[in-house]
Amino acid sequence: MNRKELQRFAKILGYVLGVSPDEFGLVLDEEGFVTIKELLQALKEEPEWSFLRQGHLQELMHSPARERFELHDDRIRSRSFQAAVHLSPLNPPPALLYCAVRRRAHPVILKRGLTPNKGPWVILALKEEMALRMGRRRDPDPVLVKVRAREAAHHGIRFLATAGGHLALTESVPPAHLLCPPLPPEAPKPSPRRPPSEPAGSFYLEVDHLFPSKPGPLRDRKAWKRSKPKRKGSKRRGR
Repeated sequence: MNRKELQRFAKILGYVLGVSPDEFGLVLDEEGFVTIKELLQALKEEPEWSFLRQGHLQELMHSPARERFELHDDRIRSRSFQAAVHLSPLNPPPALLYCAVRRRAHPVILKRGLTPNKGPWVILALKEEMALRMGRRRDPDPVLVKVRAREAAHHGIRFLATAGGHLALTESVPPAHLLCPPLPPEAPKPSPRRPPSEPAGSFYLEVDHLFPSKPGPLRDRKAWKRSKPKRKGSKRRGR
């Protein structure tokens, strides 16, 4: 990146990590960190930043803008993250909240409901589009689950709003408060292979009578020779 591009990169990164991470489908931990993998996934969904790789982030951290950010292992945060981690009660919540889950988790959610995947929270979106955007980071074809949030709140389930108001957090949601599509029907199992049946009208050709069998034991060969008629003039001359 040239100097101008690094300045623009630092500006968008400061906004994502220090002002409104939930606008990009990100939730910071209580210390303001997010994993580099999650950050790059979110930024690459923006057409202007679809080219980003981890090397570009390392390049930024060797520029003067590095004073604005902090790297720790595989995580990063803005040094002015306090406003971005602010949570407030979502009261009353909307009628529906949304979560897009991996297809392999679909059967488990039908039985157990929504529980945290990583960290202490189940992350829900206020709009379907945001939920699907986040879900596609883990599964290219996720299952959209709707949460009857207002009904759940009447049963004591608490929802918190993130700083930008794009996401909601909760500890768990039982299956009774979910609108979840049914499981797809299982593909029929293949039947065991059977030996091919004989076609109608088939028959076996008896070929034994077409070819003479091999001569039997020696005594049978002698009997066969005795029964063979002698030719005239075939008497053996003496010496």
